[in-house]
Amino acid sequence: MRRSIQPPAQFSEKFLGQMISRTYDLIVATDRHRRITYVNAAVCDKTGYTAEQLLGANVSVLYPKANRAKYTSVIMQRIRKKRYRIGEMQFCSKDGSVFWVDLMLHPINSGDHAYPGMMYDARDVTERHLLDQFRLASDYHLQRVMESIEDAIAVCDREGTILLCNQAHCRLLGYQREEIVGAKPPYAWIDPMDRKKLRSGVKLLFKKGSLKNYTFVWRRRDHTTRVVSAGFSLLRDSDGAVTGYVVASRDITEVQYVDEMQRTNDRMQRFLTEIQRKAERLQTLEGVNSLVLTGANLTTIFKSVMRGVKKLVHHDLAGVYIYDSEHRELHAHTISKQSAFSRELSKFPLVPGEGIIGAAAVSGKLVMINNAQHDPRSRYPENMRPELEHFIAVPLKGRGTIFGVLVVARNSDPEFIEEEAMIIKSFADVTTVALEYAWMSLELDKSDRTATAGSPGARARNLTPAAGVPQRV
Repeated sequence: MRRSIQPPAQFSEKFLGQMISRTYDLIVATDRHRRITYVNAAVCDKTGYTAEQLLGANVSVLYPKANRAKYTSVIMQRIRKKRYRIGEMQFCSKDGSVFWVDLMLHPINSGDHAYPGMMYDARDVTERHLLDQFRLASDYHLQRVMESIEDAIAVCDREGTILLCNQAHCRLLGYQREEIVGAKPPYAWIDPMDRKKLRSGVKLLFKKGSLKNYTFVWRRRDHTTRVVSAGFSLLRDSDGAVTGYVVASRDITEVQYVDEMQRTNDRMQRFLTEIQRKAERLQTLEGVNSLVLTGANLTTIFKSVMRGVKKLVHHDLAGVYIYDSEHRELHAHTISKQSAFSRELSKFPLVPGEGIIGAAAVSGKLVMINNAQHDPRSRYPENMRPELEHFIAVPLKGRGTIFGVLVVARNSDPEFIEEEAMIIKSFADVTTVALEYAWMSLELDKSDRTATAGSPGARARNLTPAAGVPQRV
């Protein structure tokens, strides 16, 4: 256990006071509450405080404000553990400047084995710190720092000639340092496909001052390849003039491989999703075609089409509007997946030639309009303009005439895309076939009944279209 200070009997108190006051070390005495009770001349000379300003103050006044809590905690823990060697820390002068000291504590013995206070013995080591910083900045130490870095480091002059490289650079390439230092661009290890990219990168470096995450393929001496990500920064002398540049390169081959695997997996997932969508689309179209060929009624066929739309395209309203020649209007015949708004909106007929959908019905061309609520061509019933509406409208056209229109709309994002428009177009085509088939069946039925009709009642029946058969625009 460290013994407390006990002055030899032959030394007078006056002599000891003179000795302590004249030492170059900073000597501070405190009481048990860490209040300063004594400072020597070295403390005043170094800190700029007078003895009167320090006496009675807490010893932490000598610590930098930012470190007071930390230093106090460390010193108190050491005292409790009777470990009085504190080591290097900072002291703070009156003007706020800091300097480094090597601190040792000494318990002050009152004679009854109690420690009424503590003596702080601090030796100024600021010059030693400055020397350490100088050594850190020396060429030799910088070389050691470079060698400790895992990334490949190369220092080049303005023309790109390599002046210096670290061992990590050699390991990454499989070349000796002598083969790398002195090399000029284009370097032997740069993949021929990347040599133009290197020239462009250096030009960009001198223009912008730095360059990050620039990817190259390097060819090692053993002919294997590595993918590296390089960062470039300009090198300047003490006057600020550009003398060259530094390149830090990191091997990202494995990362690149994992990223490529992830991209491949994403592509496969998109491919599988697309195959699934196409399979469902084909299955729906085959089912509708089967219904058409077996002579199913139009309502059954239209419902099958709506089910197909529901599977493949998210929507708030999907419906087949059929032309009513008597009223010259397009009326909803079969509606799928309605919201409260779309259910109310479908009650209103569409007028051919008016609004975007009505114009599409007359022109015979597919239209896909996103944010139709802002389009001046849109027509809505009074007080029923939606906050948001995207829609696709495909006319049902056969033999040069229009039967109706297939409409799919949604009142929320995302907007419709071209792929969804093509899906709706394919369903419109099969719906048109069904309408054509129904019309042909009606014409044949009329022809058969005309050939066999003889009574006025029969002729009257022939003038009435079959239920559900659409009229032409």
